[in-house]
Amino acid sequence: MDSPKISENEDVGHLITPQEACNRIAEVVQEAVRKMELVAEEKMRLYKKARLAVEACDRELEEKVREAQELKAARLRKKQQVEELESIVRLKQAEAEMFQLKANEARQEAERLQSIALTKSKTADQDYASMYLKWRLEEAEAEKQSLFEKIKLQDNQRPAVGVGSSSGAGGDSAQTMMLSKIQDLLKNVRSMPAKSEGH
Repeated sequence: MDSPKISENEDVGHLITPQEACNRIAEVVQEAVRKMELVAEEKMRLYKKARLAVEACDRELEEKVREAQELKAARLRKKQQVEELESIVRLKQAEAEMFQLKANEARQEAERLQSIALTKSKTADQDYASMYLKWRLEEAEAEKQSLFEKIKLQDNQRPAVGVGSSSGAGGDSAQTMMLSKIQDLLKNVRSMPAKSEGH
């Protein structure tokens, strides 16, 4: 291409032949094609690089999506575990409240039974004391009746004994002692309930 330029510079008014014109056009076209090929290769290289970058981004995005799903699943599992633990805690708390209520009811029932037992024990003691005193009174009445029978028997036998004799005086003394004994016994028996109630 330098030779045509030199010749053109040497003789500006010189006309070129059609062959030269064709050669020059061919050279220009080849140069343009070569530049276009270089540009196309550069574009292809940039396209491949961009495609590789996009593929890398896609892979990274898929990895991030997978990680996000795993984190979401782990979070869901943790949430379920927390809910299960909270449910267990609520259940245990309800059981504790129920056992506390049962314990309170059992304590109240024990106190009530203890009060009933004490009342029955006192009543039993009073009943036993009453029965014992009644038995003692009946025993005293029986002994009194026995003594009266003996006195009557002695009174019936007195006419057979001489009046004014020493044996008659002894009988009166024995009778007086027996009556005194009966009165003392009855006093003791009648005074026992008052003493028992005082205790």
